Amino acid sequence: MKEKRRVYLALIVVIILIIICLVLLYKGNGNTSSFAIKDESSNIKEAAKFGDDVIGWIRVEGTNIDMALVERNNVMDISRRDYEFAWTNSYPDNKSNHLTFISHNIRNVSSNPITDDDTMTYFEQLMNFIYEDFVKENQFIAITDQDNKTSMYRVFGVSLIDEGQYSSYYDTYTEEEQKEFIKKALDESMFDIDVDVNEKDDLLTLYTCTRFYGSTSYSFRVDARKLREGEDMKYATVEKNKNYKVIEERMKEGEENESKEA
Repeated sequence: MKEKRRVYLALIVVIILIIICLVLLYKGNGNTSSFAIKDESSNIKEAAKFGDDVIGWIRVEGTNIDMALVERNNVMDISRRDYEFAWTNSYPDNKSNHLTFISHNIRNVSSNPITDDDTMTYFEQLMNFIYEDFVKENQFIAITDQDNKTSMYRVFGVSLIDEGQYSSYYDTYTEEEQKEFIKKALDESMFDIDVDVNEKDDLLTLYTCTRFYGSTSYSFRVDARKLREGEDMKYATVEKNKNYKVIEERMKEGEENESKEA
């Protein structure tokens, strides 16, 4: 009898251990991004036919942002609508350690940005990052260069700021300048994202305009750093911080205005 009891207990322990392992495995898989590198060579070649200085391609996880990257020169018309692109005012090369790209946000400009309209174009869906739940599940950006080499970046900051898009004119930073920028980006971010970032990392900044506050002077900014060698693509934890309070207040104001109009 005692022997049978021992066997039963051993079986129960084994079953419990198997269940724990399966739960951990499930959680591990659920926390890892499936956002993958793609061959963008044909897309880059096709975009180049429009005559601009195409320097690569960008895709942003969880959005329909999937478009050409171009260098803006004195003759480029950024208002053109014959193909989708994001642009930089600098001239990135192999020494660049902080890429910055801008694109249009024509329609997604309310105080309650839309996340489920796949007809949006350019950087309109960048505003998805204003929502905590979205950021928890979408944290990676793929940048492909002219040679079809793709680098993955992970988001570490999301900000809504009243400033010019000055970063787009400068792509090579000293370590001190990078350190300064990182501190500013973390201070301004509306989320605390558990991503280690320092002045030795290569950075990426994406800008779009917004009328979230009714003013056109505001910019929506997403900051990311290049994935380090051997680093996995597990999602970082995300929490709203004190900066999000004004965002929530503005969203509530927008809801009230919408209900009055209705």
